[in-house]
Amino acid sequence: MFDQSSRGMPIWIWGALLGLMLIAISTGGRMLPGSNAALRQVFAAQPPGTGVGAGADGVAWLPSFELGSLPTELQQGARDLLTRLGAGSSGRPVEPIAITPRLRVEVKELRPVADGIEVLGSITNLSSDDLLVPISAFELHDSTGTTYLAGGGASATLRSGESTALELTVPLPEGRGLLLITNLPPDPPVQQRLIVVE
Repeated sequence: MFDQSSRGMPIWIWGALLGLMLIAISTGGRMLPGSNAALRQVFAAQPPGTGVGAGADGVAWLPSFELGSLPTELQQGARDLLTRLGAGSSGRPVEPIAITPRLRVEVKELRPVADGIEVLGSITNLSSDDLLVPISAFELHDSTGTTYLAGGGASATLRSGESTALELTVPLPEGRGLLLITNLPPDPPVQQRLIVVE
């Protein structure tokens, strides 16, 4: 009959290796560690007049960060968030979802960290094609007009309908509102007020 030991490795191991290889090929390598890692980045404050939110004169065009500017149905949630963040707990953002023609951005949680706020969520490709989303598609603004941008060239390539985690850390001083702008041309930029102030 057939002697498995003469080949040095049992035949079932060869079968398992072949199966893993076929899975990796069929998923485009996405099952491999680091093949489509979450978009994780620490943002830093920038000089005035930088970023998508800055107009031609260098002055940022920003929505109101005042609690009273929100629709009535959002005001209680915004107050709850401020209370939770003030107590050092996590909370849900004021406007958790933004949608462009090709991308859905959902911020699920804002978490206080030693050096500011961590913005935790996900992005989903709404288009029918593969979509490259660079970390530079995201910028943050606070209620004083300070812009926060990411360094480095992190990116994620998402297939149609695919999602990946979005984890942004911003050195936001206490008591300031926070806005997330998603700008992935040719889609128009969209804004999400994450934190408002009283």
